[in-house]
Amino acid sequence: MPESEIVDRENFIYSLQTRLAEGQSIMLAGPRRIGKTSLANEVLRRLKKQGLYIASVDFFRASSKRKIAESIIDSCLENRTGIRKTLDAVWDQAKLLAGSAKIAVKLKDLEFNMGFPKKEMDEETLLEYALNLPEMLSEKDNKRMVILFDEFQDAGQIAGQEIYKQMRSIFQLQRRVSYLFLGSKEGMMQSLFGGKKHAFYRFATVLPIPEIPEDAWKSYINRKFKDKQIEINRDAVLVEVIRLAGGHPQDTMLICSEAYYTLLETGQQVLTSDIIKIAYERAMASLTPVFDEILDEYKKPLQRDILRRLAVRENIYTESKHPNEVKRAVDQLLISGVIEKEKRGRYRFVEPMLQEYILRNY
Repeated sequence: MPESEIVDRENFIYSLQTRLAEGQSIMLAGPRRIGKTSLANEVLRRLKKQGLYIASVDFFRASSKRKIAESIIDSCLENRTGIRKTLDAVWDQAKLLAGSAKIAVKLKDLEFNMGFPKKEMDEETLLEYALNLPEMLSEKDNKRMVILFDEFQDAGQIAGQEIYKQMRSIFQLQRRVSYLFLGSKEGMMQSLFGGKKHAFYRFATVLPIPEIPEDAWKSYINRKFKDKQIEINRDAVLVEVIRLAGGHPQDTMLICSEAYYTLLETGQQVLTSDIIKIAYERAMASLTPVFDEILDEYKKPLQRDILRRLAVRENIYTESKHPNEVKRAVDQLLISGVIEKEKRGRYRFVEPMLQEYILRNY
């Protein structure tokens, strides 16, 4: 996402950039599709412009220890070579020789100074090398490095919980590397970094992602439509967009996008409440597969019943279910980031459009 599409987060981005550049590691947690990765990528872009090395690994896309290791190595070496699949070039000398001579020299230099992993290495050895590489590369090139680990809570499911201890034992000795940990399962991330028995206890500073104020949303939406020579007939239209999406970043932008295309298709140039209603329905339709995928994770009748009760604002505790059973189900929903706690005994949907989807279909 381009910098211009990030709404009212300048102070937060600057804070992240400063902390990471100074050597502090940060943890950000929150549900998927609220803009964490966009924020993080903008921070990395600025850090790279500042002259730091950057790397990024998405654990959601990894399937094994080997894939994790290869992703770390490739992303780190890209700072030197500009090639995303640098490891393939290292392991395929014919491909390397056919490429740029400058890149070949850069790789040979690193190979001589640090040694390179062999293709036949087992995944444990390769992972150990990968976890140590950021500090080795930073020291060799006299650069500070910042590494983004996205969906970090998935690392334990992919490689076993021991990977956290292995990482912590290596990371805590590194002096030139900072880490930005992102996770969509807030409960798991809070436990990883806040639980005294967990390996990453107090390793990173935990920062809340600030909500976007209504005035900032109104200003952003107004500017985007004005840039397209579209008039907004009254302020209440902007408020309606924000209310329908509940301030959820991606859903707000989706409604605006659908409104824009509705205007194009109808040949109109004024954004009205009627256009917003059409845009909302089109946005709901496009989100159907997303919401179905979310709800597929909750196949147990009790979880489905709790989601339905929360959607219609009924009491989730009933005589037919033991309170402990209900609490366990609610805790699972909280951990996954579908709902959040308002106050004791009261919860709300993180994404109001998901609540509306449940109301319509369950």
